[in-house]
Amino acid sequence: MSKWLIISIIWGFGGSLSLGNRTNFSEKLKSFTSDIEFPNDPNFQMIDYYVNMGENKWNPWKAKVPNTDIDSKKVSDADVVIPTVDTVRHQEILCSWISEHRPFILCGPPGSGKTMTLMATLKILTDFEMVFINFSSSTTPDLILKTFDHYCEYVKSSNGTILRPKQNNKYLVVFCDEINLPEIDKYSTQVVITFLREITEQNGFWRPIDKTWIKLDRIQFVGACNPPTDVGRHPLNNRFLRHCPLLYVDFPGKDSLRQIYGTFNRAILRKTGSALNNQSESLTEAMVEFYTQCQTHYTPDIQPHYIYSPRELTRWKHAINESIDNISDVDGLVRLWAHEALRLFQDRLVLDEEKVWCDKLVDTVASQCFPSISPAALERPILFTNLLTNTYISCGKDELIKKIDSRLKVFYEEELNVPLVIFDSVLEHILRIDRVLKQPIGHLLLVGQSGVGKTTLSRFVAWMNDLTVFQIKAGRNYGVADFDADLRGVMKRAGCKGEKICFIFDESNVLGPAFLERMNALLASGEVPGLFEGDEYISLLNSAREHLLRDVKGLDTEEEIYKAFIKGVQRNLHVVFTMNPLSPDFSNRAASSPALYNRCVIDWFGDWSREGLFQVAKKLTENCQCRKENFKKKDMSQEEMNALIVDSITSYHIVIKELNDKLSKNAKKFNYITPRDFLDFIKHFANLQTEKSDELNEQQQHINKGLQKIIQTEKTVNELKQSLAVKGVELNKKQEETKKKI
Repeated sequence: MSKWLIISIIWGFGGSLSLGNRTNFSEKLKSFTSDIEFPNDPNFQMIDYYVNMGENKWNPWKAKVPNTDIDSKKVSDADVVIPTVDTVRHQEILCSWISEHRPFILCGPPGSGKTMTLMATLKILTDFEMVFINFSSSTTPDLILKTFDHYCEYVKSSNGTILRPKQNNKYLVVFCDEINLPEIDKYSTQVVITFLREITEQNGFWRPIDKTWIKLDRIQFVGACNPPTDVGRHPLNNRFLRHCPLLYVDFPGKDSLRQIYGTFNRAILRKTGSALNNQSESLTEAMVEFYTQCQTHYTPDIQPHYIYSPRELTRWKHAINESIDNISDVDGLVRLWAHEALRLFQDRLVLDEEKVWCDKLVDTVASQCFPSISPAALERPILFTNLLTNTYISCGKDELIKKIDSRLKVFYEEELNVPLVIFDSVLEHILRIDRVLKQPIGHLLLVGQSGVGKTTLSRFVAWMNDLTVFQIKAGRNYGVADFDADLRGVMKRAGCKGEKICFIFDESNVLGPAFLERMNALLASGEVPGLFEGDEYISLLNSAREHLLRDVKGLDTEEEIYKAFIKGVQRNLHVVFTMNPLSPDFSNRAASSPALYNRCVIDWFGDWSREGLFQVAKKLTENCQCRKENFKKKDMSQEEMNALIVDSITSYHIVIKELNDKLSKNAKKFNYITPRDFLDFIKHFANLQTEKSDELNEQQQHINKGLQKIIQTEKTVNELKQSLAVKGVELNKKQEETKKKI
């Protein structure tokens, strides 16, 4: 019992510590227990051992970790969990807490595996069903009550009204993610946390509608959160925390990451036959090393969206798994690895020097882990797509531009007549958007100044992929009820009818915190609590039953039909957020709505480069006719004159932008110059040039007509003179004849 007491103290008092501090705590505790026998191992650490009560022996947690090998077809399954030392010991702790029906909280950085650990634990305990609620800064108790209405039933008994799960003989575990996000009110309390505390202490609550006391049966709460030191988080009340043991789930160490993704990579490369089977270890090392260095180098202190977690590694292995069938050699594998690394880690970077550092890191890690590759494997640009063929392969830039230009002409005719200029960065953004929209549960966060083409490019790529574009029409009287109705409609189309939809949601559509809270929940779990209630819920089930039973068999209960509907929404609905980094709310959104950054692939459009500005101006002014007399240099061709005009337009824009940047830093005067202003500048220039040319042409035509009239008159006068001369001769002749007769 002494050994078991020591282990209980480590996890009871040290469970809330990070892995490093927990290890130090266990070693300090070990120094106080000289009368307890420990294994004769110089590297012995109590944190790595558990006590076998039957044998009264120390056994390593590592011995409980099974050697896992998964089927290649299951690599993309979201519920596949690779056991590690961390997950095994965490599951052991959580099993004991859940079995006692105690509320508890999992704390840790985003992407550390809190949700995955809990789901893996509940798989072991079959008597529990989990419901997911995603909290945001504006969450109220109403969200929990709506969840109760959906998954539970109110039963009147002799002891009062009881709330219990609809499924008999099962406990409902309400998993409250981001539990420390709700704002603190003027009374220094979080209302929803106070409500949870009431439920925990009294095992019930007063129903707001009729002031009836509701007693809970077979319902327990579990929370998850980031550390309270993170931006936008609030420390939970100690009166609530006293009821909830806390376990800190840290990021997996390098060894755990190698074990997890090494298992996945072996299964992925097994599909290629013997050609790449021996590269799984090198591929895993390259992924883990690149991820670790990026996570250390880029932190949220630099930019709020620099959040790198093992989710990036999971997206990485998904992308490689989808494309590995077209890879036959090591060079192709490394090129695919590098492409996905740049998409996941470089696309969100803001500064050019940061992107250069990331580019160099790709080359360094690739040469370390794959020393035999040729220089062509990492030749830039690295562009992978299936727009040219039906297979996801590396393609050349020129042929891609030709293909996209041909599709653009059809797009102009069928959808949107907005001029798009395909220069290098626009081509890359098109491929990035296309890559994500083809992925299951693929959501995008496009960040860039107004006018860079976020919405237009999204519509174009959605059109190429046969996705229906949906945008809300927010007018003066548009409110939360209208937004809920739009959400119900688009979710029914995606979840029931299987329609593939691209939902483009601009930050200007966020007319209140409720809008963002609903989108946050939709991204996190594929559903919005309380969106379908009463008649709406019955209508949804009828519609889902009608459409889903054609394709999915065995949907007998309402619960199964609703779950199939949610899976359909996650599979068919792609959300594209468009945001402006100059907006003051941009940095706050990372704190108030973390799902925007955790669940979305971020593509930083930023601003256009000088080369991009030049190419746009050249395309949009190609019909402008320049006059030689307006230039100092003589004998210039039309191309040379146009190039000078384009260079001048580009230089004006850049100089004014730099001047405004200086004013914002020195004089605190903020005048934002964006690509939209640049496009307006070109539009006004082209219109003015056309207007003045038309005026000159009209004046020229007027002068030409006058000259033609003068020439015609002169000709007529000459003809009359000639005729007069002839008539004069005849007159003289007649006069002579007359004189003779007289």
